[in-house]
Amino acid sequence: MRIKITFNKQFKSPSNLPLHHQNTLYRCLSEFIETPQDPKTLFTFSPIKGTSTVFKGYVKFISNKVNLIVSSNDAEFLERMVDKMFQRRIIYIGKMNLLPKLKTVIEMPEFKTEMKYLCISPIVLIDCEKGQEESERNIDPTSQEFSDILFNTTIERMHAAGFTEDELHEFDTFEVVADKSYIQKITENNKRFARFYKNLEGKTMVGYLLPFTLHAHPKVHEFIFNAGLGLYTSQGYGMIDVVQENTPQSSSNLTDESYTPGSDPNFDAIFN
Repeated sequence: MRIKITFNKQFKSPSNLPLHHQNTLYRCLSEFIETPQDPKTLFTFSPIKGTSTVFKGYVKFISNKVNLIVSSNDAEFLERMVDKMFQRRIIYIGKMNLLPKLKTVIEMPEFKTEMKYLCISPIVLIDCEKGQEESERNIDPTSQEFSDILFNTTIERMHAAGFTEDELHEFDTFEVVADKSYIQKITENNKRFARFYKNLEGKTMVGYLLPFTLHAHPKVHEFIFNAGLGLYTSQGYGMIDVVQENTPQSSSNLTDESYTPGSDPNFDAIFN
């Protein structure tokens, strides 16, 4: 389940957030997450989006209206979390003061065995607990290793979410095919599809932002759409969105600011 939350900025509220503000958002959202949390419940969230400019690592929101997407494999958990947010008159995200105005349940796409995705937030492959050298290793998105790592982490997370061994055996078909033309375009323009990010403990990890096609069981597609792809999803990483056929928009109308605006109409037309 996905819910889009629309906020209005409070009058004279500061308008700046760090460009990569996953940790800031997590600290805000954690106030509304019930504890103890069911270990089978997984969730993720998008960056804050709205009309904005980016300068020296900060995003300044020009528009009065901004949006946030929250997503989970547990619909009741998500609804309770959002309801708690709407019990507050003001939500404080960093130094921004936001007034919750509207919540919209996003229609689920039809999940097939082959789906095209773009990244709303960075996908993290390597656990920081494996050491700095490993967590900072840049893995070629077109390699088999990239696909295999995502397969293993997805199966582990699906098992933790309550899928049985028999069900997991049905999901052995899994192949990530990165968009090579996008990677080539980004590389030629001296831009990056992989960057360093810091988790809540301040440890460095590599996150990837790029379009890709996934061949997998429809239940796998549904799972990663709701619960995110890769690691650290509960910290705001791994949210992806479906690229709809014959349209330049994604299903949820959002993406990450880091996606090099202007490089592809799929990434600029969304989050409206």
